[in-house]
Amino acid sequence: MDRLVDAEREALIRLGRLAASGSIDVLFDAMAEELAHITDAETGETFTVGSGVCRFEADGALTLLAGWGRVVDDSHPIGISLPLHGDSANRRVYETGRPARMDGPRDDVGPIAERLNKIDARSVVAVPIFVDDRLWGSATVVSERARPLPANTETRLAGFAALAATAISSAQHREQVQRLADEQSALRRVATLVAAGAKPEDVWASVLAELGVLCRASRSAMIRFDPPDVVTIVAGWSADGAPESISARWPLSESGLSLLIDGQRPVVRIDDWSRMGGELAETLRARWSVNTSVMAPVLTGGGIWGGVVVHSPTGIVLPQDTERRVVAFAELVSTALANAAAGAEVRRLADEQATVRRIATLVAQQAPVPDVCQAVTDELIALLPVEDVVICRYEGDGTAVILGRRGMLAALHPVGLRGRVDPDTAAGQVCEQRRTVRVDSYVEAVSVSGQAVREAGARSTVACPIFAGGRYWGWLSVTSAQSGRVPDLVVQPVTDCIDLIATSIRNVETEDNLRASRERIVTATDEARRRFERDLHDGAQQRLVSLALELRLGAPDFAAAADEIDSILDDLRDLSRGLHPAVLAEGDLPAALRALSARSPVPVELTLPPHWPGVDDSVQVACYYVAAEALTNVAKHARATAADVTLAVHETSLTLTITDDGAGGADRTRGSGLVGIIDRVEAFGGSLTVDSPPGQGTTLVATLPTARASAGRTTGG
Repeated sequence: MDRLVDAEREALIRLGRLAASGSIDVLFDAMAEELAHITDAETGETFTVGSGVCRFEADGALTLLAGWGRVVDDSHPIGISLPLHGDSANRRVYETGRPARMDGPRDDVGPIAERLNKIDARSVVAVPIFVDDRLWGSATVVSERARPLPANTETRLAGFAALAATAISSAQHREQVQRLADEQSALRRVATLVAAGAKPEDVWASVLAELGVLCRASRSAMIRFDPPDVVTIVAGWSADGAPESISARWPLSESGLSLLIDGQRPVVRIDDWSRMGGELAETLRARWSVNTSVMAPVLTGGGIWGGVVVHSPTGIVLPQDTERRVVAFAELVSTALANAAAGAEVRRLADEQATVRRIATLVAQQAPVPDVCQAVTDELIALLPVEDVVICRYEGDGTAVILGRRGMLAALHPVGLRGRVDPDTAAGQVCEQRRTVRVDSYVEAVSVSGQAVREAGARSTVACPIFAGGRYWGWLSVTSAQSGRVPDLVVQPVTDCIDLIATSIRNVETEDNLRASRERIVTATDEARRRFERDLHDGAQQRLVSLALELRLGAPDFAAAADEIDSILDDLRDLSRGLHPAVLAEGDLPAALRALSARSPVPVELTLPPHWPGVDDSVQVACYYVAAEALTNVAKHARATAADVTLAVHETSLTLTITDDGAGGADRTRGSGLVGIIDRVEAFGGSLTVDSPPGQGTTLVATLPTARASAGRTTGG
């Protein structure tokens, strides 16, 4: 008896020292060994083949925290968790809270019974351990002797367990404080990184290492959800230092954690991957021996970005406070991502503005359009996450010319190349639809150019139309060789550059048009002067010379001479009418339009304002000639059966609209008639629009600013 008391006293003294200074794991190991010694000390012989300290989990499982003897081996390591299935001493302790014994051969089923049968256990005694008045676990001894363990084993073990519970409680509280301190230190280190604006990749590495150590995990990982259905491992950590398979991609349908997690569920836990299917689950089991996994979502402004996950090895269950820790670190990752995203957005906007500013400067310097186009492609390829940028001018005959290009397709389709626009490409679609289009795959391309682009590595394209002066000029397209669509963020900088290209085109065309208009005006003036001189020389001048000779010779017929003089005066009047419409000299613009409509070979429906204010004579003359030239074009070229002429007066301008039901297809850039009208209108600071779809007639709208009204002059319509 004294020997037994001394053994118990010495065991408790050792446990007390460990509880005061050692780790809780060392305390558990010592408890398991002391259990065996106390049992054998009573008889002086070796009864036990193993002993263990176990903890009951919330889900009813039994976790082996420490073991001695044959209770522990490679198939049942420390930390293994076994369900309490079947009949066993520990299950009885769990259900009753009292000591339990099982002696003799058994045919029980369940993981615990299988283990006991494997080590030939004949007698098992388990006693409860209460910590802080709650059933915490059990102390168990196992014997392979045919003779049962001594009758007072339960009493001895219960007394030992009661005294050991105090040591466990003290050690647990101390360890809890230490774990909280370690957790706060780890969070502080990661938070310092986040506050310093560290790269997300550096934050990920720190988070995974800190979590792995805190949670005593075997592995930890950072995953990202890639739309629409892919999970990518972007960072990893392992306790053994083995390299992780970074950038591994898995279908979302095979990622059990990712499927379970959502914005309303703060954390997800899988305690048994053996029940999960798919290639990912098989890899976790076979390659990494994962047993338990806990994952918390990483959120960004747009929703769930990904998750932080920790794993334990087969047989080991992660502590119950793991969820709380993973959530805390996931929130720090979310903050780091938000900071990085905000910084990246600021840098992106600054880069976009710098790009636009450089191109705008080039446009302001009136650089040639091809130079502007090439500069735009050079800037965009450096700014955007794309691999090719091209600007093309549409030629109107189903072909286009490349004016600017930079990127992976430059060798295939270089600057200066003119080629056919195929309908199964982004270029063909934007030419047809005249709006921004997307091509997200070239897999089904059948044209030569579409197949060539696909073979060169193109995956997706965004093409945006370029309009100059209201007409379709060409397009700018960006192409990506990466999986997925071209990001939406490219559209705004592309649109800004298109506006600058259109401005450059308008500037150049305006300058060219102005130069051509001046040349036409000079040419027309010279031609009118020569014609006037010819008409005077060949007409009235010759007749006056003849009349003068006749008078010198004493022409007898003075009546005939008078008639000749009257005829000459009529010729001179006709010449003057060519310089200024006589009808305007005698009336106003509405009256002149009535006379013009009456003489038109094509029936004209005339609409005039109810009241006509006095308008500067030069404006009326310009408007009259616009109507005259337009109706002449209708009669000569439109093949129309009717025309409408509408004059409207506004506060500072007047609008003349001429519409016919003819063949349409009029081109304002071709034909001297429309060019002459444009020159005349623009000379007064006005504008002219022509809408002439083939087969649907033509509508011409001329807008002229009105000069200061003539005082006191008003005429009825």
